[in-house]
This record gives sequence, structure tokens and C-alpha cells, in this order.
Amino acid sequence: MYADHADTFGGLRDTDYVLWGTGRVARAFYEKYCVDRKLLHAPLCFCDNAAKMQGMQIDGIPIYASECVFESAHTHYLAGKPFAIIIGATGINLLQIVSQLEQQAVKAQICSAVQMDAAAYYAEHRAEIEEICAMFADEKSRRLYARLIENMMCGRPLDFSLAKTNQYFANDVIPTLVDDEIFVDAGVCGGEEIDKALAMNPKVRVCAFEPDASSYRLLCEKYAALPQVALYPYALWNEEQQLVFSGNQATPSASRLETHGAAQGERIQAMPLDSVLTEVPTLIKMDIEGAEYNALLGAEETIRTHHPKLAICVYHSLEDYIRIPLLIRSFYSGYRFFFRHHSVTSGESVLYAL
Repeated sequence: MYADHADTFGGLRDTDYVLWGTGRVARAFYEKYCVDRKLLHAPLCFCDNAAKMQGMQIDGIPIYASECVFESAHTHYLAGKPFAIIIGATGINLLQIVSQLEQQAVKAQICSAVQMDAAAYYAEHRAEIEEICAMFADEKSRRLYARLIENMMCGRPLDFSLAKTNQYFANDVIPTLVDDEIFVDAGVCGGEEIDKALAMNPKVRVCAFEPDASSYRLLCEKYAALPQVALYPYALWNEEQQLVFSGNQATPSASRLETHGAAQGERIQAMPLDSVLTEVPTLIKMDIEGAEYNALLGAEETIRTHHPKLAICVYHSLEDYIRIPLLIRSFYSGYRFFFRHHSVTSGESVLYAL
């Protein structure tokens, strides 16, 4: 199941390649494996379909249009020289780029940056993966967890055998919500999970956190007549802090906190859950685009003292599949852990602790 760095990067050490993408995934891959660890030499160029990026540079490396990549691949092929394209994108964007390459009959080694990163990272952490598998309370969790990590390491973008219905609750892990349930919803988006919770049981009380100002206003209007829904205009974090929030109006669920120095966007207030709530939660759901680990640190006292049920997304980074289960167990060793996956792609993995 596991590959080492030599297996993952060895075939590319002396190969010309292009890094397709200029977003978070591609830049993180470049920084980690070209700059910091120096396991790969720099790409010939970056590629981006967005015209506004073409002609610009990243770390002195030019950004070209796809036509330039197609031409380079053809030139290398005619010269009998190996050539590779590493795709720094996920989900539908990855599939669209692969389709582009197929339509142009590009003759090159096609790699996924996420798959290469997963193969290297999980090979380094095989002991922790086995430890976490042993933590799960049922065989279904162990099978799903191991299969998903294997898929990421092997570059399988789709797996219809993994998808389970009803994310967070109303499923085989958390089947019902009780009358005195106090549900913390972190990552509200349009309020879909609030609506689902209240449809299941109108007596549930909700504490919802939405840092985006426009989304918060809409939610306040939507739930104005429901006193059991309390809304907070904060992001959850491990300390009280002003952070940059990168909103995504086209896809609100992809909005995220930005913590790197060059981050641009709206400044929002982040707060620890421990310092905000006046009621003791019985269920905490987090789907906050990679901020889950820090938000859990900010809920440590609540978790240690009251042991609420947890439904925490772990799919926003490779590290979260490992560090989040171990963190929660360090807070309270009495939890029973479950793992479910709610998509046919690599997204929507949820760790449950009861």
C-alpha cells in the first residue's frame, strides 16, 4: 500500500515537467517538494487556463497558456525526451484538465500533485495510520479509512463504493437528535444542516457560526422567527484573533480562512468556541475548509469536560486524516470513533466521536 519518496519522485528527477495550476494546491506542492525538500527540480513553467494569470510568474517561473504546454509536450515527444505534466488541482478541475490533455492527445506522463503528495505523506506516517485504524469502533470505519487513504496514494479520483448518505447526522452513526440537543454548526453556508436538524427535531437548539458578513445577514433574516437558532458572526479558531477570510460567492462552501502572510481578503473576527458558548453543546459539527484543527484546539476545554458528540470534516488536508483523530483522543480517551465518507470523490470525509 505504501510508497517511499524514491518511488514517488524518482521517475521525475531527471524529467522536464510542467506544473499545471497556480492556485493553493499547485503552489503548496511547489513550495513543499521543489523549494523546501528539494525532491524535485523546478518546473519548466506553470500552466493556467485563466488568461489573467498567463504572462505572470511564480518565484521567477513563467506562467503559460495550455497551448504552450501542448507544444512543449509535442517537441519532447519528437525528440524522444521524457516529459511530464503534474496537475495541481482537485475534483472537477482535475478531471477537466485531464480531459483537455486527452482531447489534444498529449503524449506525456500525467501525474496528480495531490496523489504524489499523499503517497509521500502517508508513507511517512504509516504507523499513525495503523494506530488510527485500530482506534475505530467498527470494521466499516476501518475499511473506509484504509480504502480512502489507499485511493489517495494510488491516484483513484472516484470510488462509488465509499459514499454513505446523510453527512453529520441522520445516519448509522448519529441516527437521531434528541429534544435537549444543543447543536453547534460551524460552517453554516446556507443553513442546510440547521434546516435538516430542525426538520428532524424542532426542539433542537442551534448555535451557528458564520464569519462572512453577507452570509451572516442572510442567515439572520432566514432564522429571525426561530429563537432556538443563535447565530454568531465569528470564525472558530484556537485564539481570539483577526484573520483574513477569503469568501467565494460562486461556491460559498469553498470560502476559507487564510493564514499565510500574503493573504488578501476581508478581515474577520475569529474566536475559540470555549470562550463564546454559554450553553454546553451536545453535538459539534465542523466543516470549515481546513480550520478544523485550530477550531478543535479552541474547543479543548469543552471537549475535555463535557464530551459532546463530534462530526468533524478531515478531508481538507492530508494531515487532518491523522492529526485530528489523535488530537481528539488526547482530549478525551473515552470516545468511540467512527469514520464515514459522503462522496464518490476524495472529499466529504467525516470523523465521528461519540
